Amino acid sequence: MSTVTTGSGATLPEFGTVTEALVAALKDIVGAEAVLTEARQLQSGSKDSYHFSPVLIPQLDGRMADVIVRPQTQEQLRQIIQLAVRERIPLTPRGAGTGNYGQGVPLFGGILVNTQNLNRLVHISAEEACVGAGYILYDIEKAAEGVGAELRCFPSTVPTSHTGGFITGGSGGVGSITWGMLREADNVRAIRILTIEEEPQDLLLTGDDLRGVMHNCGLTAFVTEVTLGLAPKVAWQQYVLAFDTLRAALGAAETLGRDEGLRKRLLTAFEWPVPSYFRPLVKRGGCPEGKHLVFLYTDEGPEAVASRAQALGGAVTYHDGPRSAETRGFQIYDYTWNHTTQWAMKTDPQLTYLQDGFVIERLVEQIEARKEKFPEVQEHVEFTRGDGQLRAGGLSIVRFSTKERLWDLIEYCEANDIQVSNPHTYYLDDDTRWYGEAFLQAKLRWDPHGLLNPGHLHALENP
Repeated sequence: MSTVTTGSGATLPEFGTVTEALVAALKDIVGAEAVLTEARQLQSGSKDSYHFSPVLIPQLDGRMADVIVRPQTQEQLRQIIQLAVRERIPLTPRGAGTGNYGQGVPLFGGILVNTQNLNRLVHISAEEACVGAGYILYDIEKAAEGVGAELRCFPSTVPTSHTGGFITGGSGGVGSITWGMLREADNVRAIRILTIEEEPQDLLLTGDDLRGVMHNCGLTAFVTEVTLGLAPKVAWQQYVLAFDTLRAALGAAETLGRDEGLRKRLLTAFEWPVPSYFRPLVKRGGCPEGKHLVFLYTDEGPEAVASRAQALGGAVTYHDGPRSAETRGFQIYDYTWNHTTQWAMKTDPQLTYLQDGFVIERLVEQIEARKEKFPEVQEHVEFTRGDGQLRAGGLSIVRFSTKERLWDLIEYCEANDIQVSNPHTYYLDDDTRWYGEAFLQAKLRWDPHGLLNPGHLHALENP
């Protein structure tokens, strides 16, 4: 079989062509209204949020699917996969497209399968929720409230994110300070997939088999259903705490993070001027000029939190009481995780970000040493748990100048025990969160023709 050249100069098997006959066959499967072929639709529907990276923009602009299809049932999806395998057409699964890495962008055209209509609530209880891949995460939160439960963790894009997209493209979020990242314990209890074969297999994965799907960016199999573990419902209150120095804010956040008696859903620290980018919160008085902030979700009341803040050298500048899921209202988590980057870029398009992991016992030391060499970095630290231990991960804001300077920053971090998950590459195996050999074996087993989202793995291009 002949080959095509990838961006790295390596080769992959040649793929089939999307023809008028193939588009007609797709329309027969899902109906004409669920098949998109207009250039404008293909451009917008093929993007994710890679524009967060000035490095990825020139590499990925203009890359798009040849056709977008929106199946409504598992049977329709199965027939689409069969058609793609028969014709050797690349397939790209797509949720809401809120990922930031370009790893969900189709590099070789083909069929993009949007999951928005695969949104069935299969079952829900106080312990778990089973939903279709296209089910909106916040809709789980609303449904869970009715059974006295809530999501364990979710991204800041929770009102729009598809569940399947979150578990294949995300890693954690709000709630990870208590429940850890998605891979922890039984945060994800089961995943149902369809394999990419002439006769797709319908497999229910649990335990270690989940490693072939978690954070797979649509590369190993097509996720059809997800079962998430739920937590007991808590009446969360949200607080902003202000401090005079970054050192004080980081120290306070670490103290709060280590307090086993304090129930938490979010714990985030920001260096000034990052809080100045949060304009709606600034208008509410939550971001005093020059102050470094800690965001906290807890069930403790205002007097108790004010006392804690004072003891740590800070003060409460914003508080809002419990809300039901039906009336989400203003939430400060809308300014955390990668929403922080989005707010920063709205203020200054020259800003981008880096994903880094600190040694918690050396957090202040590592940050201060890095700032001496790279003053263009503005700190944003999310506190989470992993293997039962407190962890600190940065979604640091960076003023971009050149790719070379950005790569110097990454090399410095890695040489000084700051782990980097590089968000400026669209290759999945440049990311420290992937499962390596277990992932590759799953890819070869479930996608033997290499049709799922090709061009995003160095390991397959250069075996």
